[in-house]
Amino acid sequence: MSIQWNLVKTEAATYLQKLIQINTTNPPGNELEAARYLAELARENGLHAEIQETAEGRGNLLISYQQSAAQALEAPESSSLLLLSHLDVVGADEHDWEHGPFSGEIVDDVLWGRGTIDTKQLTIMELMALILLKRENRTFPKDILLVATADEESGSTYGLLELLKTHGELFRNKHVISEGGGFPILVNGIPHYLCETGQKGICQITFYVEKSQSTPYYVDNRPMHAAAKLVRRITQFRWAEETPKTTRYLLDELLQSCQLGEASSAPLAEKLRLLQPHVSPFMDNVLRAMTENTMAPTIWKGGRLARQPQGETVICVDCRLLPGVMREMVEKKLAQLVQDLPVTWQIVSFAQGYETDFEGPLFDWFDRKVRAEIAGSKVVPFIATGSSDGRHLLPYRSRVFGFSPMLPDVTFEKVLPLVHGVNERIPLDSLVFGVKILYEAIGQFMAEGE
Repeated sequence: MSIQWNLVKTEAATYLQKLIQINTTNPPGNELEAARYLAELARENGLHAEIQETAEGRGNLLISYQQSAAQALEAPESSSLLLLSHLDVVGADEHDWEHGPFSGEIVDDVLWGRGTIDTKQLTIMELMALILLKRENRTFPKDILLVATADEESGSTYGLLELLKTHGELFRNKHVISEGGGFPILVNGIPHYLCETGQKGICQITFYVEKSQSTPYYVDNRPMHAAAKLVRRITQFRWAEETPKTTRYLLDELLQSCQLGEASSAPLAEKLRLLQPHVSPFMDNVLRAMTENTMAPTIWKGGRLARQPQGETVICVDCRLLPGVMREMVEKKLAQLVQDLPVTWQIVSFAQGYETDFEGPLFDWFDRKVRAEIAGSKVVPFIATGSSDGRHLLPYRSRVFGFSPMLPDVTFEKVLPLVHGVNERIPLDSLVFGVKILYEAIGQFMAEGE
């Protein structure tokens, strides 16, 4: 059967437009309405759907390709590929937008609305790929399961974490296509499609600079001096760890595209220096962030105008940690950081980073299909500094690939400000491009098996 992609474009745009018009701002979420809409759409197209309600108005959607969703849940080994996305979105003030964030308005072949990039567009790309495969009556040795979750934007308590409590084995040793990648960067004129194959860990720390007990705060400013010294140490902090395999591969691919392949054996700092003239300042910062652990002060509370209950000074710090950095390693570094200062600290939250082994058939099919559509392009892995539901799959040894491919003009630099920003939108040509790449890659991957 020959697919008429102009018709697929119209169909996918209609589905995404309707999904955008269902306001799933979190809080409160209201994902259940969106899940019911998609479940009915799936059933109309020969797929099997089930909804897991997790709270009032909230729930996860599960769509199975070949068997009932209940059977898929009961036999986690029956599927080999999971398509993961989320239905909730962050808030939006319509007064800031050119077109309403929940209007789903199409202007000049561009669909506007909250979720068109994060990440309702991926839900529709994945669902549309399954619909097209079903229309061709394709069958596979194992099943495909689409999971669209609630509450990803607020910690996943009413979303993926609730599903993992009862059906975590669905994800055990599975390939997962998720959010976070698919957007190209241009290096030496060559589109390099970023496929997220890992995320940095996130650690939130609060430092407490003790108030002097002998004199009142307006006489003794030593705590403020200690706080300033601590902030200076944090901003100058450099914590080198082994560079992830993903990052080493990415840098070498970029050097090769810049005809600097002979530098593949150079030290990391030299590779970054050589690439700097060939990438934007934004991408230079992104590449450097993939090579080191970072600490950044985000809040400073203390002094006369922001006196704390015990008179102390409070400094909040955000850490982004390379995959493999454990909590005890952070604790050791913090002890060194505050040595000789009247400072205590508390780790408020810690989520370990992860790295997927990108080498294998699914990544290869992404690369082949993108190259076939965009001459001279290539797919490259990268470690993201942000977080998504993929981080919760670390205990299950899932191989998570963030990939919702766009056309070359929808670059990573253009997209990033739209995520949680104003005027979020997607060109419809990029929407159907993503559908086509996922449809072809998924079909080939499933037909050949793992």
